Amino acid sequence: MLRIAGIAGIGALALVGGVADAHADVRGVVRFGVLPLDLESSDDTPVFGDDVDRAVTAYNTAAAAYDRRHGGTTTMIDAGDLGVSDTLVTFAPGLETGGDLLFFRVEALVGIGDELRTAGVGIYPLNVQTPLGRDLAAYLSVGGSASWLDREGSGDVGGLVSLRAAGGVRIAERVVIEAGYGAFVLGGVVDRSELDGIEPTADTPLPEPNAVVAAGEARGIVDLSVGVVF
Repeated sequence: MLRIAGIAGIGALALVGGVADAHADVRGVVRFGVLPLDLESSDDTPVFGDDVDRAVTAYNTAAAAYDRRHGGTTTMIDAGDLGVSDTLVTFAPGLETGGDLLFFRVEALVGIGDELRTAGVGIYPLNVQTPLGRDLAAYLSVGGSASWLDREGSGDVGGLVSLRAAGGVRIAERVVIEAGYGAFVLGGVVDRSELDGIEPTADTPLPEPNAVVAAGEARGIVDLSVGVVF
């Protein structure tokens, strides 16, 4: 995921530079927002499905062995128990370049939640805007993002990608207010050492299932942001 984000970012910055050389307007925008992540997991989840299935099987096998030894009644899990649920506060400094009607947008992405952290890049090749009044303009953006996704502690490897459309208003060329729609969002984190360490032994305490794998996908996630233009 990091490699994809890095390549995309380099290409986008090169394109921005090329457009800027053609005397297009260039402006910086810093957006602050809130992104609720509620990703549903299954053994068919792209990229992460095999890890989800493996974690469910290993956990339930180990839980059954532990209960036989200690007389417990551990609740068995299924793939739906390994989803992702967190709310990220986002920070996205970026550049926009183009004319009065069409422009190109690229931004860095940082998100911080109770458990998750993200860092990546967003690219919006299609952006259309129209004036609504002397100091007001509306715009529509279509693009996507790719980010590294992590949790506190060591051992996790993960990523977050999205296809996103956004609509907003630009006020007096100084403030932007935006609502985004995640048409498709896929993400997750996997702790390989924890996953490999789940053994069907009667004396090994069980880890929290989501500490091993947390992954999923969603459609229709809505986010909000406010930004400053400079």
